[in-house]
Amino acid sequence: MNIFNELNAPQQEAVRHIEGPLLILAGAGSGKTRVLTSRIAHLVTEHDVHPAQILAVTFTNKAAAEMRSRVDGLLGAHYDTGQLALSTFHSLGARLLRRHARRLGLSPGFTIYDDDDQRRHIRRLLIANEQESERREIRRLQSFVEEMKNRGLTPEGAHEAAHNRIDEADVFFYERYQSALRQANCVDFGDLLLGVLELFRADPGLARSYSEQWRFLMVDEFQDTNMAQFELLTHLTTAHENLAVVGDDDQAIYGWRGATVANILDFERSFAKARVIKLEQNYRSSAAILDAANDVIRHNPRRHDKTLWTERPAGQPIAVFTAASDREEASYVAETIAQRIASGANYQDFAIFYRTNAQARLFEEQLRHHTMPHQIVGGMSFYAREEIKDLMAYLKVAINPADEVALLRVVNTPARGIGKTTIEKLNAASRVPGVNGLHRALRLLQDDETAQHDLFSPERPRPKTLEHDEAIAALVALSRAPRAGIKHFLELIESVRDDLAHFESLSTVVQNFIERAHYIEYLEASDPERAEDRARNVAELVNAIEEFERDEEAAPSALLADDDAHSEAHAFDDNLFAEAPAARLLRAFLERSALVQSNDALQEGVGSVTLMTVHGSKGLEFDTVFLVGMEDEIFPSLRDASDLEELEEERRLAYVAITRARHALYITNARRRRVYGTFKDTNPSRFLLDIAPERLVIDARSSSTMVDYTRSRAPTQAHEGLVNFGRNPMAGGVNRNLWDFDQSPEMIRGQLGRAVTQVRAQPPVDDFSQLNPAWDTDEGLNHAPAESVQWKAPERAVSHNELVGQTVTHTRFGIGTVSAVSGTGDEARLVIDFANGGEQTVIRRFVKVLG
Repeated sequence: MNIFNELNAPQQEAVRHIEGPLLILAGAGSGKTRVLTSRIAHLVTEHDVHPAQILAVTFTNKAAAEMRSRVDGLLGAHYDTGQLALSTFHSLGARLLRRHARRLGLSPGFTIYDDDDQRRHIRRLLIANEQESERREIRRLQSFVEEMKNRGLTPEGAHEAAHNRIDEADVFFYERYQSALRQANCVDFGDLLLGVLELFRADPGLARSYSEQWRFLMVDEFQDTNMAQFELLTHLTTAHENLAVVGDDDQAIYGWRGATVANILDFERSFAKARVIKLEQNYRSSAAILDAANDVIRHNPRRHDKTLWTERPAGQPIAVFTAASDREEASYVAETIAQRIASGANYQDFAIFYRTNAQARLFEEQLRHHTMPHQIVGGMSFYAREEIKDLMAYLKVAINPADEVALLRVVNTPARGIGKTTIEKLNAASRVPGVNGLHRALRLLQDDETAQHDLFSPERPRPKTLEHDEAIAALVALSRAPRAGIKHFLELIESVRDDLAHFESLSTVVQNFIERAHYIEYLEASDPERAEDRARNVAELVNAIEEFERDEEAAPSALLADDDAHSEAHAFDDNLFAEAPAARLLRAFLERSALVQSNDALQEGVGSVTLMTVHGSKGLEFDTVFLVGMEDEIFPSLRDASDLEELEEERRLAYVAITRARHALYITNARRRRVYGTFKDTNPSRFLLDIAPERLVIDARSSSTMVDYTRSRAPTQAHEGLVNFGRNPMAGGVNRNLWDFDQSPEMIRGQLGRAVTQVRAQPPVDDFSQLNPAWDTDEGLNHAPAESVQWKAPERAVSHNELVGQTVTHTRFGIGTVSAVSGTGDEARLVIDFANGGEQTVIRRFVKVLG
């Protein structure tokens, strides 16, 4: 098989490039995964590069699995692809860190904190130091710690940078945070990379040895790398510069979590000999969709110049629907999907993208109302569920007794008489010299005198202060009930450790533990309403472990072989069952579950409509996309309206959303949206205004029928009830009167006449070719949609006595019925019951009576 047969010219050029740095600018849908996998196959088959000399790094487990599957397909059984190092950044960091953990004061059996574990760890530190431990402060400190690690800064490095807009108090907290992590033999996500950087900075020879091992590096989604990841790549290229990175600066949307778009924008400065190849041919979307995406992104001033194009037909234009309210918007989306389903489409063809999770509720309600199957991506992860966290915490304590966050989670779960007071006494004793940890404090209360002797043997420091003596005395003086509970807990942990040492099957170990802990009975007693569902989740965890065991048996991970010359992990002796098969499997399973990405949980092809944030849509594609809530202050969502960098990232986010669609794109918004229980007037998104008007068609059911999407007028001006949708919003602010409607939708429908009625009678959802035959041809959008109709209907004269019971319209509150009148003339006060805004009192001159 000739791998070049299915590649276009720029793709072939990227595959054939061998030596030296390479930047592949791969636009959305341009076949970047094919290029990466073809490069790997080309190196192995044509240049005799051993698979073990290649390292390919990406960001999600799903992407890594897809790449491995494609490489296997290209190379077949003739090559040992199991030795190919193909990994996510964090998985690579975890493996390197385990090899050399002792250099950083860790044991290779360390456990990895997820976000929830991290917050619990921070809360413990704040409480121990008698500091504010409110949720907002915990999240602020969590963000600070993550920022430091994304920037590659240790506490020492953060102290040096403290003069540069970094709070010194936060740096001291960071120092305490890291020290406590090390004592607990734990790391967080940021440590998986920062720890490796510490190793390489301290020992450049170690970094060079890995660079010599991996002679060819490839990185996917390079635009999403942060400063720490970029530094890691520079260490791994010290012996060569064979670094090929694939990315698209126009899809750099993760700045909020530390990604640095400068890494891709300045790649040629960092690697002076870099070659740049652009992949601009798109294989996913119709020409109309690509043209809209190009319109939006070209307004960003800082980007590599490139334009997506396709050989596919133009397809249908972008449908625009403006609802009177957010609820009507959700109803429209559900009804449109229902109509398409009735015409033969499948549920999995549709996706609804929103900017924030808070927007999901109305769409979910409407899909339920229409009894349509749907999945919300980005909700609670399986491994974040309470019962799963409990069981995983037990397993973490068994493998790493120093993990105090895990220990505190389950020491009294199920309840065994270990209350808050006992926990406080344990915490106090754990800080005593010679104890140094909760797990050792627990063993002070064992009936086994040898454990107490071990903790206070002559070799260990004795308590030196009255406070320490009192802490130990208070712990030893605990009553029988908590002592019995602690004994039972420790016996449970020891039973798991014994099983890990003697059983080969990890799933057997876990099943034994669930039975010994009577965990299902605990669920039934503590949460009878949800017990059955939660028990199913427990069973699913066992299934996941069994699948993991089968996968490992079939294809054990060879990213970093245990017998490799670099490995130091086998030297540790603090785990008596270090080489036991079940124990090794448990360490690997805990690592993999900690590194699971949220978008890895998307169930594709399950026959359901997908709802997700735009951020969650990255890397996915759907036949039909609904991009909803396209209003300023929602999309873009700007914390600082003057921050151009933030606006650029929001525009890139819009570009990502648009380019997920294959065949059809609907952009929706609402004239009024409920915010904190009150309706708020909105403006159309400036990104919608970026799109050339000839690419848009207004859905005939839209409340925005009066808006002109086809004429070009002066920027930011509304003229005769029509809006220019072709202005450049970078030039100025958004006009506050962009929804310039004098009439209600009902009034328009009643008086525009037969012409508009006929247009509205056409199918507004699927077959746009009936409105303009040119849209269904290969020639593209030869004609713009018909110009919008203007209509200024006269108001019917009504006396004040007749107003009660009349239907009126208000530009802000919409349609309502007058229930009471006070005063006369234009300043009379009307009490009106509005359909969407509830009861309001308004001035007479601001309402119009509907005929």
